[in-house]
Amino acid sequence: MDALSHALIAAIILIALGQPAFIPFAVIGAVIPDADIIFSLISDRSPRLYLFTHGGIAHSIAGAVALSVLAFLVIALIRITGTMPDWVFAGYGIAAFLIVLSAALLHLFIDFLACPGIPLLAPFSDRKFTSGLLPGPSVLVMAASAGTLVLIVAGHVPIIAALALYAAIVVLYVACRAGSFLYVRAMVPGRRVPTINPFRWLVITEDDAAFTVRYYTVFYGFSGGDVIEKFRNTNAREVEPYLDLAKVRRLAFYSWIMTAEKDNATLVFHDPLREKGYVWYPHKFQQVVISEDSL
Repeated sequence: MDALSHALIAAIILIALGQPAFIPFAVIGAVIPDADIIFSLISDRSPRLYLFTHGGIAHSIAGAVALSVLAFLVIALIRITGTMPDWVFAGYGIAAFLIVLSAALLHLFIDFLACPGIPLLAPFSDRKFTSGLLPGPSVLVMAASAGTLVLIVAGHVPIIAALALYAAIVVLYVACRAGSFLYVRAMVPGRRVPTINPFRWLVITEDDAAFTVRYYTVFYGFSGGDVIEKFRNTNAREVEPYLDLAKVRRLAFYSWIMTAEKDNATLVFHDPLREKGYVWYPHKFQQVVISEDSL
């Protein structure tokens, strides 16, 4: 989910709890995990740093704690130097730090609801965790967030009314998604990937040789279909030694599924779902080519 949506949700929760003085701290905590967008400017150049990317280590429990501490140290420095009015951080103290940390962890929980998931246990594991409930990113939530900000800035409606409308839209949206999710989970075996349409899901099943990819729409059933071979001109045993290469691990981290093919002395790993346009996020690193020099 986008940073604006995270900030709005955190602010709404504090207003509902009757603690508006802590909103600046909540907003900071809610957006700091997305600071990893900046990390990507460096990490994209080195496969070994693949966890230092958007949706990477900053979206882990350890990363959220570290960033919360860092953010609070910056707030303390701002207060010491007097570069901002005292009222901005009026609730400064241990409670304020807990708000920053809680908002950062709330960010993780919201992103856990969405695909393709986040590495909650990094740096100890790069495995991604997700409930599979929401698409990532959620275009409809982003649009609602942007619309709410426009209403607030333009002053067309009171801030509280705009936030209440936004909260109602998000709750209704998630409830609709949850109902569809539970129905499809009960009716359809396999891995289920949400699409922009709350009632349409990409369903992935597999056996030892291939992945089968189909769409499932609530009330209409399956449509389309694509059988994607896991290996071409190679096999699992031949591919296995290369799975620990940094650039292959990075591809696996970014990918929904991964296949391999060999062309003469060149081995190519693919994420066919992104290459074929079934999903578009994340858009980077859709394949890895290992030249004959490495084989």
